[in-house]
Amino acid sequence: MFSFLFGRKKKDDPKKKGTGTLETFAGSQLGAHAARFEAEATNAGIAGMSALREMGENLKNVGVGQKQGNLYEIIEATRFNMDAATKGSDLRAIVTALEGDPHAKADILIRKGEKVLQEVQAKSSADASRLTHMVSDEKYQGMQKLVNLDKADRVRELAERRAESGSIYSDNYQDTVKNVTGKLKHGEISSQGTTYDEAIQAAENHRAFSSKIEWEQIKKEMGVTTAQAAAASAVIGGAISAVKNGIAVSKGELELGQAAKQVARDTGVAGVRGAGTGAISVTIRTAAEKAGIEALAKSNAATAIAAGIVDMGVTVLQYAKGDITGTQAVEKIGQTGVSTTSSMYAGAAAGAAFGPVGAVVGSVAGYMVATGVYQSALAIVKEANLAEAEAQRVIALCDAAAAELAQRREEFERLIAQTIAHQSREMKECFRQIDASMAADRFVDTVVALERFSATLGKELKLSKFSDFDQAMKKGKPLVL
Repeated sequence: MFSFLFGRKKKDDPKKKGTGTLETFAGSQLGAHAARFEAEATNAGIAGMSALREMGENLKNVGVGQKQGNLYEIIEATRFNMDAATKGSDLRAIVTALEGDPHAKADILIRKGEKVLQEVQAKSSADASRLTHMVSDEKYQGMQKLVNLDKADRVRELAERRAESGSIYSDNYQDTVKNVTGKLKHGEISSQGTTYDEAIQAAENHRAFSSKIEWEQIKKEMGVTTAQAAAASAVIGGAISAVKNGIAVSKGELELGQAAKQVARDTGVAGVRGAGTGAISVTIRTAAEKAGIEALAKSNAATAIAAGIVDMGVTVLQYAKGDITGTQAVEKIGQTGVSTTSSMYAGAAAGAAFGPVGAVVGSVAGYMVATGVYQSALAIVKEANLAEAEAQRVIALCDAAAAELAQRREEFERLIAQTIAHQSREMKECFRQIDASMAADRFVDTVVALERFSATLGKELKLSKFSDFDQAMKKGKPLVL
């Protein structure tokens, strides 16, 4: 790959030894781990807003005033779940309508696992008096009574007055005084509350509203991940640089003052690269989460890819500036490609997508390296202020990467065609076994054949045992296989 890069190898200059692939990968992985709760909060936000968009589409012919109440429940549950995830709590708010029970007495259940900790009745209206009347129905006694954030104080005030009126409904209103809230909450976990205007905005344009909620959380995750990755990379990069430069000082290759400056420089460079990796990894991870690509939605796989992108970009710029030779550039790009691919495979990204097919995974690795080099070269040509000789190096590298991409794509398509043909034969055999088992009334053999079919798709069949099926049916929830 990129054979034109090879040339006479420069002798390493101890004054220019700095941070590289190890520091970037290690620091960014530590940063991703430190920001894992924010990543879970983003996942909760994406899942909740996906449900909101689906509900919005289902109710597209329903008036704004009516459907805003349905969307209000989803917004509040999502915000609660995001806060729970951020704080590392396993509490979750479940909208009963989304669980297939739109007529349940409680609109929202707060659960810890399968255990229901609290029932919630949620109402959204522009009229505080109407809200007070609705949530004070006797059947909601003892429930948390969730209303719009901007109406909660007024509802409580009206409920207090009616509780003191001496009417036969005084106890119901007293219960409202005790349990009304403008935020879905349980213990230290709380939504931020949702105003009536926000509920209307969601009803009028559910796509714009859901995108806004998602983007706000993604920015928050990006900020935390970037800061954590920068800090971790700086610490690791500084420590490694201190060792390297300490050895150089002991050998008489560097003065102590020069070594101190180099350590400070390397620490700063590692921090900047870590921050860039953190930001890119969040972009990759959230895009994968929204697209339903489960393996790439994991922080470790996304971070590995992001670190590879950053390192390749740095290497390309070093080559363009003449700081390293073509041989050194190829070595560093190769090391980065191997590290990225092995990290992906450890995170199940490559394995989940292609199974244990080494040739396909190798083709993907080559494609990723070529893509990283091409994108880096293209960005540097456009953005960097390069001299003529430097620009020619990068343009040549860009052309070579483009040619490599074309070759890798052809190879990838050939290998995928072979894989699909193999999978097709497997599926046909599964269908044959299913048909034969059903025709012979062999229930167990049918389940085994279904299990095999699921395995060819990288999935696991749920409720494969009758006891699991029986338990699921008794819960009264939608049946998901």
